[in-house]
Amino acid sequence: MACVHLQQLYDLCREHEIKLGGSDLIHLVCEQCGKQEVCPSMLVDYREEEPTETAAPTLTLDDSMRP
Repeated sequence: MACVHLQQLYDLCREHEIKLGGSDLIHLVCEQCGKQEVCPSMLVDYREEEPTETAAPTLTLDDSMRP
């Protein structure tokens, strides 16, 4: 079960139709509660990447979020 902080994040993503994408599992960590869980499937976007003229910035994980 997600802590209240991760639940607020999920609600914000749903409210603003934000989806997360990646080839690996996305792990979410709440430093306040010490809870960790895998991103729920409702927030994952499985679209194929479209070629663009400018590359999007690469997101990196903090070392504490790595499995």
